Amino acid sequence: MDKTMWIPILLISSLPVSGAVWGETYARGVVGRAITIDCHYAAEYRSHAKYWCDWSRNRCAVATSGQHGRSGRMSITDSPARGIFTVTVEDLYSGDTGWYSCGINTDSLDPMFSVYLHVSDELVSVPVLEFLSPANVSCLGGSVTVSCESVRGSLPISYTWYEKTTSVDSDISDNNALDLHCQSFKHQHHQYYCTAANQRGSKSSEMVNVSISSSDVSCSFLVKINGTGHEYSCENSITSNYSARDAMNQNFATRPTTYNEDTQLAPP
Repeated sequence: MDKTMWIPILLISSLPVSGAVWGETYARGVVGRAITIDCHYAAEYRSHAKYWCDWSRNRCAVATSGQHGRSGRMSITDSPARGIFTVTVEDLYSGDTGWYSCGINTDSLDPMFSVYLHVSDELVSVPVLEFLSPANVSCLGGSVTVSCESVRGSLPISYTWYEKTTSVDSDISDNNALDLHCQSFKHQHHQYYCTAANQRGSKSSEMVNVSISSSDVSCSFLVKINGTGHEYSCENSITSNYSARDAMNQNFATRPTTYNEDTQLAPP
């Protein structure tokens, strides 16, 4: 059962009480992402109901002691044993910027403190590559999947995989996963990279190097990610001793140019 509800703010009974409830007074959120804010409280308030107030909308969300509740994009969880209740707001947008308060319901003046939340756009981070396939699938020509994810940056984020060529790089996939299999290889060596992009700009991943060890139908191949030490071979999918220095000794192209719109935007 949802223990969260919205109630009007009662300004008369909600005033700061020093040392009873505390936490960070400033929080920074990113458009499209979620943010979690911890509100700490004294042991004497473990059994009391907790609430989170949105001053710009003149309303509060309430959770009973030790319970988890949800209302729209916001959830609130009380952990009496830890003396913390946690507020999570999902799918942030710039209009969420403003003053909020953590509070505790009492029979007299409610202990509370204010938090200023600033929500802004953020450029994507350099995409991280990861092998998703189990070991040995490439031994018989099976597909090896490489994922691409930018862990920071405003949402939504779009992903595109490219194959590096001597002329114009070829767009081969418009999602964050690349499937490598022998049937798609036309040469002994191939190079791929992905880009992550949002409204603030784009960044490119490290290069994925593929070397074919057989031209048979049941071929096998070796996949290495530049500069990370990660490789996938026919026998296993592990982190080997392959290093950034090894990658530099190979004849591979430089990471593609990154477009960054930050230089064109005024700071918030």
